[in-house]
Amino acid sequence: MSLRSLRGFVPLAVVFALWQIFGDPDSPTVPAPSAWWDALKQIDASGALWPAIGSSMRLFLEGLVVATILGVALGLALGASRTLSRALGPLFEFVRATPAAAIVPAALILFHATARTEIGIVVYGTIWPILLNTAAARSALAPLRLEMADSLQLSGWDRLRKIVLPSLIPQIATGVRIAAPICLIVTLLVDFLMATGGIGYLLVQYQQMFQTPSAFALLAVIGVIGIAVNLIIGTAERLVLRRWPVGAPSSS
Repeated sequence: MSLRSLRGFVPLAVVFALWQIFGDPDSPTVPAPSAWWDALKQIDASGALWPAIGSSMRLFLEGLVVATILGVALGLALGASRTLSRALGPLFEFVRATPAAAIVPAALILFHATARTEIGIVVYGTIWPILLNTAAARSALAPLRLEMADSLQLSGWDRLRKIVLPSLIPQIATGVRIAAPICLIVTLLVDFLMATGGIGYLLVQYQQMFQTPSAFALLAVIGVIGIAVNLIIGTAERLVLRRWPVGAPSSS
């Protein structure tokens, strides 16, 4: 993490310091951060913390991977065919505008609360930045590159592997970076709407029991997870862009 990135945490640190100095650890509504730490240690000692984090991270990773695969595949198809894009564009715009929370009741009625339903909802809320970035990049792909593939008489698979995908990887990486925090938010939403046992569900349980320090402690944990996800995805994107500069086809 660079010094410039660390400077971005200064206002947050100041807020927490002032909150600790002027806050009341015994407040029933806004306890001081020191009370959060004590509550977090109690949650950890109960054995509930790490299984909940593991459950949420599993759902997050599975949802992001499936959304990436489906988003790239659908984006390639839409970007390569104007007819298909015009036919499905209005449907996708309608579906994209429907919040993930709104489809949870319908999903529960149709498919019941299963692991596949949970992943399906996460994918539904996550896929759009990846799909749209891929489709836009594919439709803007230079015709010269496709003509080069034709002149080399590449097979369909080699054309995709050596020309199309390497040209789109920077835009796909950007789509994944945008989708990752959305995926985390939808994962937490699924946690407490479908009682998956994840950290979102655990947070709601403590809220309903009016254990405010524990709820704030879990909110802080979620914030740390969000920062870690952004750092990991951002670092991965920089590595990808270093390996595949924007618009560079594969040489393999």
